[in-house]
Amino acid sequence: MRIRKLALPVMILLVASAAFAQRDGAAKRKERALAHLEEARRLAAAYKIEKAADKARETLKDDPDSAEAHVYLGLERSRAGEFEAAESEYSRALELDPYQAAAHCQLAYVLYQEGRLEAATDHWTFSVRLDGTSPQTLVGLALAQFKQGQEQEALKNFEKALLYDRRFADVKFLASDSGPKWSGPLLKDIQQLQARLIK
Repeated sequence: MRIRKLALPVMILLVASAAFAQRDGAAKRKERALAHLEEARRLAAAYKIEKAADKARETLKDDPDSAEAHVYLGLERSRAGEFEAAESEYSRALELDPYQAAAHCQLAYVLYQEGRLEAATDHWTFSVRLDGTSPQTLVGLALAQFKQGQEQEALKNFEKALLYDRRFADVKFLASDSGPKWSGPLLKDIQQLQARLIK
């Protein structure tokens, strides 16, 4: 009888201990994921996209629902010219967080390069509503507006982008590894926009 009386408290103690250990493990995973994500953010801001993507993969091991990590993987695929894979990563980010401004912005660049101007414009417009200080978003929206004959709006958004980051006026920066590494129609269109709007 005495063994039975001891068995219940011991069992409760074991269950509580296991629950605590599981919660502690989850907290450590979350902490690791946040540290990897912070490093990915820093690397991406310096346009070290491949290294940022490596940190994003580390983030996803501990936090598979990190929308921001999928954005960095999408950037890596975009730079490699793998637009279908990039679109998939950005779409996954938006499934996880529909208000992820960077995912809307980067998805818009992919759509723009695929010739889907209306869809790109919608994503850039929404991204500007979420974060009106992103020079990449403002330049993208300016490109779309310029293509649609909205030169005054394009000029306003392009000038606003330059207030946040003057490097977006430099085509060499835009095409370089130390910048967004734009190419093809995107680079050609930004040159046309600059020629028409920058005096």
